[in-house]
Amino acid sequence: MKKMIILFLVLSIMSININLNDNIKVYANNSLNTLKNVENEYVTQLESISEQLYILNSNALKAVINKGDKSSMLKDASYIKSQIKSLRKDLSQYHQTESGDIEKNPISLALLNTLNYYSMSLSFLTGFLTSDCESTQSKLLGEYYFSKAKGDETLLWTKSQIK
Repeated sequence: MKKMIILFLVLSIMSININLNDNIKVYANNSLNTLKNVENEYVTQLESISEQLYILNSNALKAVINKGDKSSMLKDASYIKSQIKSLRKDLSQYHQTESGDIEKNPISLALLNTLNYYSMSLSFLTGFLTSDCESTQSKLLGEYYFSKAKGDETLLWTKSQIK
C-alpha cells in the first residue's frame, strides 16, 4: 500500500511539472508573438517613411530641374520630420524597455538605425531643396542616396530577422 501511495504522489508531482512547463511554453510563445507584432508595426511605419522620402525626392528633382516652386516640398519635408520625431520617441522607449543592449535585442537597435538613416536622408534632401549651388546640390543628393540606401538595407535586414 505504501508503494502505491508513493507512486501516486510521484506521478501527480510529475504531471504538475509537465503542466507548468506547457503553460510556460505557451506564455513564452505569446510573448514572442506580441513582440513580433510590435516590431512589424514599427517596420510598417518605417516603410511608409521610406516611401514618402522616395516621393519627395522625385518631386524635388522635378522642381529643381524645372525651376519650380519648392515651398510645398519643404512643407512635406517638415511633415515627414514630425513623423520621424514621433517614431524616434517610440522606438527609443521600446529599445530601452527591451534591453538597451545590442546583444540582447539587435532588432530594436536596427529599427533605430533605420530611422536615423532616414532622418539623415531627409536632412540631405532638405539641404538639396534649399541650396542654390549646383555642386552643393550634387553632394547633398549623393549623400541622400547613400543614407537612403543604407536605411533601406537595414530595414530589409530587420524584416528578415523578424520573420
